[in-house]
Amino acid sequence: MDRERISHHQKLLGPLVLLFCGTAMLRLSWFKWPDLIVDYGREVYVPWQITLGKVLYIDLNVIHGPLASYLNALLFYIFGTGITTLVFFNIVLVALITFLIYDLFRSTFGHFIATLAGICFLILFAFSQYVGIGNYNFICPYSHEMTYGICLFFGELFIFRRYLIYSGLVFASLMGFLMGLIFLTRVEVFLASFVTLSAGLILTHWQAKLPPSRSHCLSLLLFFLLPIIPFFIYFSFHVSFLDAFLLLTKSYVNIFNSTITHNIFHLRIMGLDDPTKNLILMFEQAGSYLVLFTIAGLISYFFPCMKNRILRSALMILIFGFIFGIILFRMNIINWGNIARPYPIFLLFLLLVLTERITARRDDKDYRAQYLPFLLLTLFSLLFLLRMPLNVHLYHYGFAMAMPASLVIVAILFHYIPDWLSQWGNKNVAASFIGLFFCLALFAYGNKARQIYELKNYVVGKGRDAFYTYDARIVSTGPIVNEALKYIDKSIYPIDSLAVLPEGVMLNYLSRKANPSSYFEFTPSFVDIIGEDKIVNSFSRPQPSLIILIKRDMSEYGPQFFGRDYAPNVYAWILNNYEKVFDPGDALFKEKGAGFLTIMARKH
Repeated sequence: MDRERISHHQKLLGPLVLLFCGTAMLRLSWFKWPDLIVDYGREVYVPWQITLGKVLYIDLNVIHGPLASYLNALLFYIFGTGITTLVFFNIVLVALITFLIYDLFRSTFGHFIATLAGICFLILFAFSQYVGIGNYNFICPYSHEMTYGICLFFGELFIFRRYLIYSGLVFASLMGFLMGLIFLTRVEVFLASFVTLSAGLILTHWQAKLPPSRSHCLSLLLFFLLPIIPFFIYFSFHVSFLDAFLLLTKSYVNIFNSTITHNIFHLRIMGLDDPTKNLILMFEQAGSYLVLFTIAGLISYFFPCMKNRILRSALMILIFGFIFGIILFRMNIINWGNIARPYPIFLLFLLLVLTERITARRDDKDYRAQYLPFLLLTLFSLLFLLRMPLNVHLYHYGFAMAMPASLVIVAILFHYIPDWLSQWGNKNVAASFIGLFFCLALFAYGNKARQIYELKNYVVGKGRDAFYTYDARIVSTGPIVNEALKYIDKSIYPIDSLAVLPEGVMLNYLSRKANPSSYFEFTPSFVDIIGEDKIVNSFSRPQPSLIILIKRDMSEYGPQFFGRDYAPNVYAWILNNYEKVFDPGDALFKEKGAGFLTIMARKH
């Protein structure tokens, strides 16, 4: 009876810990997730415009799949247009992803490691911000296609595990349906998911020594097409069948566009801007992990040899004191920004080990059902890191791209390494020592997020669109945008339009003024792809009532400033047809040129 009660408490403890962590991170970051200028404006502007009758790709230039935009538009239609609508939906989504992670790791490693994986997701990724720009979290992401795609993939693994156990046609159909939905998100999520699921099905049928069931293959294909066909039919009402097909596959064609793939921004993300330097950093960090594992092995070996309890206690106090001394005195001996760099090395090695073990036990159906889904997560994580193979990081795009890999690393740290070290020592002692550094990493990243979020206490927008941005004493963006919104509200009739360049479509959304052009983001790579003449023509018929020019450093993409370093023809067209009417920075700070935003109206 006592054992049953303890087991019951253990089952409850993990979810309760995750609930506490999620609640704490939610409270810390409450409505501080979006960025005011970069990316997130698109995530609310596009679905709002869809609810008003505009058609994706035709009236709204978006390069990724249609699922997220139309799902968000549906949420706006049902619950009302507002940032809060998407926030509360994404909080539910985070809870769902946490459940799927917990279920996968619990079925493979047990409750303890499942809890650690959930903690890793909630503290490091779900609510994170480690750089000045917001959006790199699962509540207000820079791309809902990314977060929705990741959630669908974990759902795919959830169904796949049940397919391994029951081999039912319904599970094959569900896997096909989910893969079809993933196809409608982002190309990198789909390609990694497709290769992963294909590998899983091949391994399953090869190990079972059975040919793939025709009915299962047919169901996979039919249900894969099921979510895609309605979008194809929908777009066919607006363009030809061929164009509808091209619209749905546009993002997949773009992977062959050298203007995008060879852009300095993407090369830096991938670490290919300086591959030699990044390879050296990768192996240096891998060496640091090996030092950690060696120390853990030595401690696990000598600790059981100490028969004297006083010596054992002294050793543990010394270790804990050293670790917490680092925390208290903030000794910068660990570069936390680089701790994810060796992920590809560890994942590749683990993938080879798992593949060998599963193929060696090909007749053990229970073993396959327990470990094959985790092998697929490892494969997916490795493929997903191809967007940043030599520069893996947890910040910026890493909140999504490195998240699955980080979960796999949790299993490596707390299951595979201690299990390997148990040949010479006590694996629980080794896991405890490694756990200290895991806690330290959580503290370092959590503290970084806390420091940034404490600077965000200035409210922008109103009602259901209100959120926090940086205090006016830190950055003047918030007050200037609010002042600009007041001017637009008083000066423009509701039917009039607005264009913001090079970025800042959030102003369109907050002011509820549409951009008459299908283009609303003007990064250097985008201008190169579309062409300046096409952009000018899109603004000419009809011309926006107001144009807002934002001075933003775009050097991460190569050229620094819009008009000066790129898009000179677009900028010249604006100056020829528009004149400055208001600078909210001048009005606020009583100093000419104090702001970063200029409002321009059509010349009479």
